[in-house]
Amino acid sequence: MIFTGTYEHAIDSKGRLAIPAGIRGQIQRGAGVVEGQSVQLFVVPGDDGQHLCVYTQDVFEKRAGELEQSSMAAEELLAYEEIFHASTRQVELDTQGRVQMPKDLLEQAGLGSEVVILGVKDHLKVRDRKAWELRKQALFQKNPGILMNPRLAAKKD
Repeated sequence: MIFTGTYEHAIDSKGRLAIPAGIRGQIQRGAGVVEGQSVQLFVVPGDDGQHLCVYTQDVFEKRAGELEQSSMAAEELLAYEEIFHASTRQVELDTQGRVQMPKDLLEQAGLGSEVVILGVKDHLKVRDRKAWELRKQALFQKNPGILMNPRLAAKKD
């Protein structure tokens, strides 16, 4: 399952985020459920402290399993796993296609009501809408060719 796109959305006063219909359908099909059934998702703080990541159960379990093969020193890996798993929240994609975003994680990431949902390959990122525009501008300014031909990005020497 590959997520793509940028979607402007709002987090309502109760902390719920509506997942776009196309993405919701992908998640439900990937989980083997029909529309109207709930699906478990995982919300994880982003690596820059300014966004949240949303993973399907399959991808979250895969990422957790990959840690077993990590080249990190054992002590460093244990510390990482402790903070990573302690910071993760399991949430439900409800029957109306909304996710109850954990209040503490929203505050930690500095997210208000105006957000964007970004499809980033195997997961979703939730970022502040204005911060995303600034980040995107900075990325293009730093590297104007960032959107190179994907075949060139994949080319190996």
